[in-house]
Amino acid sequence: MKRFLKEPLLHFLAAGLGLFVLFGVVNRDEPDADPNVVTVDRDALLTFVQYRIKAFNPTLAEEKLNSLSDDELQRLIDDYVREEVLHREALQLGLDEDDYVIRRRLVQKLEFITEGFAEASAGVDQAALRRYFDANKGDYYVEPFVTFTHIFFETENRPREKAHEAAEKKLVELNRKGLPFADAPQHGDRFLYHVNYVERTPEYVASHFGVPMAKAVFELEPNDFIWQGPFDSPYGVHLVMLTTNEPGREPDLSELEGRVREDAQRAMIREETEAAITDIVGSYDVRVVYERGNAAEADGPVNR
Repeated sequence: MKRFLKEPLLHFLAAGLGLFVLFGVVNRDEPDADPNVVTVDRDALLTFVQYRIKAFNPTLAEEKLNSLSDDELQRLIDDYVREEVLHREALQLGLDEDDYVIRRRLVQKLEFITEGFAEASAGVDQAALRRYFDANKGDYYVEPFVTFTHIFFETENRPREKAHEAAEKKLVELNRKGLPFADAPQHGDRFLYHVNYVERTPEYVASHFGVPMAKAVFELEPNDFIWQGPFDSPYGVHLVMLTTNEPGREPDLSELEGRVREDAQRAMIREETEAAITDIVGSYDVRVVYERGNAAEADGPVNR
């Protein structure tokens, strides 16, 4: 991953330039202008829109601004004026001094701006996309899944042996008559969860039927015409028609290139953002004078 600026000082100036010039986050009035005058011009509204949509994209902001109706534009102007006036009043009252919340907001703002520069410069070519996919294949693993329906025989009000007998008798009948998948709800007892399970993973099936039955179901061969079982769950006995049994696999990049490209782009932006912030931090002379120790021992006993 390339860094969009290598020199820490230049990077800092670029971020500052982006904050104060490119996105117009400066006082647009002249230095000796009346502080009680709020000028609402196009640049001010474009900047305001970009903060509103949380994306420093002048083109997108321009499109958004141009698409507003007269009423929407007036509401936007009113919101901007309200925010601008309250901001000026807060500064005059010194509310920004020694306030950790404001300190954190300023830090977040600079991080946001830096991320915006990284996003503008980050590009994922095909080679980088392949490298990212190969390094993160585990994130795209396709879990095994099955599709099946079942007929349930409860054991709450009868012994499990009787439920097995009923299930085995019903199994012969179902396969003799060729009962289709869709007719399963017409037979058996009411189950706590579902009748049909479509493309469900082992974990999901186990959460409804228990691990032993889930394991048995995933070992079956799919067949649209055959009922199989009986199978035991904590709730009773089941007959199953399994129509799909897909093993887990690692997909090919071509199957989900769009998703992988988005993930790779985000990863590149994070990396370049952190690299840029590391450069800024590295441009400072940091002197740690704190020493770990017991404050009570260092300062003497504390009277309580």
